[in-house]
Amino acid sequence: MAVVKGSQQERLVIRQYQPWERFRRAVYFLLLLALVGAGGYYGGLYDSMSRIQQLTQERDSLRSELQTAERSIASFTQRVNVLEKGGEVDRKATEGIRQTVKELKAQISTLEEEVAFYKGIMAPSSNDRGLRVSKIDIAALENAGSFRYSIMLTQVADNSSYISGLAAVNFVGLRNGERVILPLRDLDSSVTDLGVKFRFRYFQEISGELQLPEQFVPEQVQVVLQSTGGKAQRVEQTIDWPQ
Repeated sequence: MAVVKGSQQERLVIRQYQPWERFRRAVYFLLLLALVGAGGYYGGLYDSMSRIQQLTQERDSLRSELQTAERSIASFTQRVNVLEKGGEVDRKATEGIRQTVKELKAQISTLEEEVAFYKGIMAPSSNDRGLRVSKIDIAALENAGSFRYSIMLTQVADNSSYISGLAAVNFVGLRNGERVILPLRDLDSSVTDLGVKFRFRYFQEISGELQLPEQFVPEQVQVVLQSTGGKAQRVEQTIDWPQ
């Protein structure tokens, strides 16, 4: 073919037609994502199961100590009843062991709560799945009207991915004889929005300190969770104000 001087020449490139190449690459990419997701999920599962095993061992050890202490109490009690002299020493020793037993029981109760908490996340009942308000605690502080609050959020069973959204916390009560609802941001200076943002995979705690206004008598605590995304959930829970 004759070439005209000064004209622009186009280069023709011939490539082999491979219709399945793009499809195969997409399949490999999806398999890689699945492997990464499965690795993250089973890694979290392993960590949680290890924590459960550790807490169970600590609980069993404390129970063994508790049994030993109770046997000591029985022994000291018998000695106090038999001995006429030196009874005051035995009574002090017995009281010391009783205090130890009380502390051990408190530790066992705390450990059992933690074990039940982790088991509830990893092995829930069939009707207890998804986003949940696991626990709401309100504890009075030294200053009048001051309280510490703790709200535990959990994602039960469906924790293969992170969940995020907003938590609205309201306090219902009476002020000057009228029923009012106060949002958390009106009582906790560290909260500036109506909703507290959350993002977690297994659980997250929302905590802080609040100051009730004068003339306000609290009656209830309301928590409303609204998650975002393709599987958005709305969860509401209300508890009575602790006496």
